[in-house]
Order: sequence, then structure tokens, then C-alpha cells
Amino acid sequence: MSPAPRIPRRALVLGALAVLGVVLLAAAPLALNNYWLRVMTTVFMYAIVTQGLNVIVGLAGYHAFGNAVFFGFGAYGCGVAMTLGAPFPLALVAAVAVSAAVAGVIGWPILRLRGHYFAIATVALNLAAIQLVIQVGGITGGAQGLPLPLSDLPPGPLYRAIYLVMLAGMVASTLIVAFILTRPFGYALRAIRDGERAAGVMGIDTTASKVAAWAISAGITGFAGGVWAYWITFIEPASAFDPAIGVKAYMMLILGGMGTVIGPVLGAFVLEFLSTLVWGGFVTAHQIIFGVLIVAICLVAPNGMLVAGRTLIQRWRSRHGAA
Repeated sequence: MSPAPRIPRRALVLGALAVLGVVLLAAAPLALNNYWLRVMTTVFMYAIVTQGLNVIVGLAGYHAFGNAVFFGFGAYGCGVAMTLGAPFPLALVAAVAVSAAVAGVIGWPILRLRGHYFAIATVALNLAAIQLVIQVGGITGGAQGLPLPLSDLPPGPLYRAIYLVMLAGMVASTLIVAFILTRPFGYALRAIRDGERAAGVMGIDTTASKVAAWAISAGITGFAGGVWAYWITFIEPASAFDPAIGVKAYMMLILGGMGTVIGPVLGAFVLEFLSTLVWGGFVTAHQIIFGVLIVAICLVAPNGMLVAGRTLIQRWRSRHGAA
């Protein structure tokens, strides 16, 4: 028998730190007030959306600027299911399934587009989804919106439960990206990103791989939308399909690092905390200051903060070793 492969010490340390971080975040509601509980829940939500975006953008190289459309489909999938009598866990499964199914169906024609044509098509898809929800008013509530059944839990325990569900979603979506990166499917996506024609020549079914990636991306994003709908308790087309959700997630992905495992989570934490702190300290000029900070971060770390951090560590090690 061949000996079992040894796990590198670095991987063990990083894994232990990740587990410790998740445990601390899970226990954080015991010490957080309602304001910071809401901030942290929002951070987790955007981390999930950014990880979903990471699958199609960071791994496959297809820039889906309108990927937030699946956030809206997830919200309405959960909302409609709950109004029909489904409990929240089952409605959340419906949110994921609806979003993934929509991406799988429309992915076959749309993913044949490339570059800016695909990006424009995803934006148009978001606009079309708003009109679809409005027209199907009997099920979705139309332009008047859709109220969700209220939970039996008191507000405090309910918001802590939503916090934990969002945290679980962030951890699960991060593990999904990490798993994909270690599988042949992940190598196929990165081959498509680096050169789609070359990937096709190597025997990769590029269309099927892209559709599968978009369906996974949509399912992850739909999960966040479903939990958000239950959290808000009332959804309407403009907020559920808000393009700003996708734009913000795209910024988080760029800041953290495309195609990395932790980068989207890091970007979500940094961007959302920066936004909260700047807004709290500079109410009248927070957008200007926030924009300047984002530009500065992009100039210092054009490939994302995670890559910039690794580069700094490597330089320090090389200088330390040389010394």
C-alpha cells in the first residue's frame, strides 16, 4: 500500500484559521447589536453573490454584468413558493432550482455570444426579467410587489437565524468554488477562460461547460436572493432585480481577486465595511470618498488584494532569504 499523501503544513494552518473564523462568526450574534448584525448579514449576502459571479467570471472568463438577474429569480422563487404554502427551507430549495434552471435554459443560446456581446445580453436579460415579473402579476404580485408570510419567530431570533443561514451560504459557496477548482470541470473552465478555441481543440465541450458554470453561478446567487426575500418579507421587481447588486458584486470580485477561493469573500468584507464606515463618518460626501478609496485600491492592487498580498509576501521572503 502506498502511504497516504501528507497535507502541507500551510494548508493545515489555513484550514484551522478558516474553521476558527467561521466559529467566531457563528458566535458573533451573541455580542453584536442589531445594526452590526444587519451589516454582517449583508456582507455574507454579497459574499455569496460574489462567489456565484466568480464561477462564471473568474473561472470561465465570461463577464456577466447582469448576473444579479438570478438574485431576483431566487427572491421570487422563494417568495412565490412560500405564498403557495411551502416552508422556508423548501422555498429556498425552489429559489436555487428556479435560478439554476433559468440559467440552464437560456445559457445555451446566450453563452454562444462572446466578449461584450455576452455582457450586453446579460444586462438586457435583467431588464426583460423585470417586465416578465410585472406581466405575470397573478403569481408574482406584478408591479405592486409580493408580501411573504411572516415568520412565527420574534424579530431578534429571526434575524439571528437569517444571519446564520447567510453565513452557512457564504461558507457553502466558498467550498463549492474550492471544490470546482480541484476537479477536471474547474480545469476545463480555466482552459475556456485562457483560450476557448484552444479548449475546444483539446476536446472540451465548451458550450456544456459554460452552461453548467452559469447554472452553478445562478444557483448560488439564487440562494442569496431567496434568503434576502425572507429577510425583507416584501419584494418588488425594482429591488429584487436591482442592477446595483450585480455591479457591487463585480467590484467586490475585482477587489478580492477573480478566480480565487477567498478573494470574493475578502472583497465583500472590505468593500461593505468601507462603505459602512465611510457612510457613517461622511454622510454628505461618502460617495465621493468611497469612490476615491475604490480607485486607490484598484491602482495599488489591480489583480485583487489577495494577489497583491501574495506578491508582497513573496517579495518579503525573497529579500529575507537573500539577507
